[in-house]
Amino acid sequence: MMNKLILMMSLYTASNWCKAQVSIAPTGILLDRQGQGTVYIGNTGNQIQEVRIQFLFGYPAQDSLGEIQMVYGDTLREKSHGLGNSIKAYPSAFTLQPQSQQMVRLILKERNFQDEGLYFSRIKISSQAAVADAGGIDTSMVGTKVAFRFEQFIPVFFQVGQPEPVLQVAPQSLQSDYRHGALRFDYQCTNNSPYLGLLRYRLVKALAPSSPPTVPTSLPVQEKNTAWKEMEIALYFKGNRRCLLEWPDTLGSGNHCLELEFHRGRRDFPALGEGKVPDYRGKVHFVLP
Repeated sequence: MMNKLILMMSLYTASNWCKAQVSIAPTGILLDRQGQGTVYIGNTGNQIQEVRIQFLFGYPAQDSLGEIQMVYGDTLREKSHGLGNSIKAYPSAFTLQPQSQQMVRLILKERNFQDEGLYFSRIKISSQAAVADAGGIDTSMVGTKVAFRFEQFIPVFFQVGQPEPVLQVAPQSLQSDYRHGALRFDYQCTNNSPYLGLLRYRLVKALAPSSPPTVPTSLPVQEKNTAWKEMEIALYFKGNRRCLLEWPDTLGSGNHCLELEFHRGRRDFPALGEGKVPDYRGKVHFVLP
């Protein structure tokens, strides 16, 4: 009985520790023309938190299945696209009392970039519960306390000039069931900038594809267009990306057509501007048996 009680208390305490971590706003930073920005770190828990801020170069890529994975340690691309060691945080280490907030200033000390483009890095925010002073420990209590350290990463960008990212897209395949569609496409970003934008999609009336069909055409077709849906997307350099798209509940067997649009611009980075027309528009035909 005693062992069970200790286990229950340990799980409860661990749950409280996991919740007592810091919040970050915003979740992405675009420095202004002077190379300055602000991020707010908040302690929403009931324990004192020790926070440390560092910078490292990294970006989202994808594995052989098209799933997103982070890449760190790419020194060649860091030299051509990174912010380097000149990005600093003030303060870079501090203690947060429960239910308190700290404003952190970001400053890019040097801005010696040769070409126009959108340069970037990642902010690493580490936090853990503060360790109690030795004099404040009750020696009559015997036990082990585990300290969880959480690491959170957010991107930081600095724009030089007014580059217009150029995106090349080639849809490769669309595997679908009645609830989701797994779209895979090749992409390449040029003009020295990652592509931060929106992927918009909808199902449209399924006209016959220009190429000969690989399945019988006697199945029913999509009768009307569905509403546009959209998802944020961040594409770096080049690769093959897999995106999971949600279908309406009414989607049934037959011939279908997916219409795609890639739009430059994101609501979280309004200063980057938005494209007036899609950077890519295309259609993919598929069949649900």
